[in-house]
Amino acid sequence: MAIPDLGSVLVSLSEVFPLVVNLVFLLIALLGIVCGAIGLYGLYGVAAGEHKFTNRPVTIDGAMGKLVLGSAMIVAPVLMWKFANSFVLGGDITYNMFNYGSTPRSSTCENIKNAITYFFMALGSLAWLIAGMRLYNATSGQHGAGPGSAVLYLIGGTLAFFINDVASLVGNTIKMDVSLSNVCSMIGGS
Repeated sequence: MAIPDLGSVLVSLSEVFPLVVNLVFLLIALLGIVCGAIGLYGLYGVAAGEHKFTNRPVTIDGAMGKLVLGSAMIVAPVLMWKFANSFVLGGDITYNMFNYGSTPRSSTCENIKNAITYFFMALGSLAWLIAGMRLYNATSGQHGAGPGSAVLYLIGGTLAFFINDVASLVGNTIKMDVSLSNVCSMIGGS
C-alpha cells in the first residue's frame, strides 16, 4: 500500500473542510432554533407567571437574551452564505466554498492553498459555535460563562474564517506579501 504524500492529503482535505464548515453552520442554525424556542418558552413563563418545574425562574432579560441570540445564530450563517462575496477582499474563495456544484480541479498548489484556507474557515466556524454556546450559557445565568470569552471566540473565529482577507490587510499594511498565495512559490509550483 502506497503512503500518500502531504500534497495529495491536503488536496483531499480541500474537499472535506467545506463540508465541515457547512455542518458547523447547520449546527449553529439548529442551536439557534433551540435557543429561540427556549427563549419564547421563557417569555411565556414570564408572561403567564408560571414557574412550575424550576427553582430559578426565568427573567425577562434572560428570555429576551435567548431569543435575540437564537435569532442571530439562525440568521448569521445565511448572511455569510449570501453576501460573502460582497464584503470581503478575498471573497471568491469564501463565496465558492458555499457552491454545491463541483469546483473545477486546478493545480496542486492551488488545491493546497484552498485546503489551508478551508481549514481556517472550519476553525473559525467552530469558534463561532463555541461562542454561541458560551453566550447561551451566559443567558442561562451560569457562573463562569461570561460573555467576555465569547467575544474573544467571535473575534478569533471571524479572523480565522476570513484568513485570506486578514492576510491581505496585513500585507497591505506592512507592504509585504503574506498571503496564502505564497504557498505555491514555497512548494515550487506556479
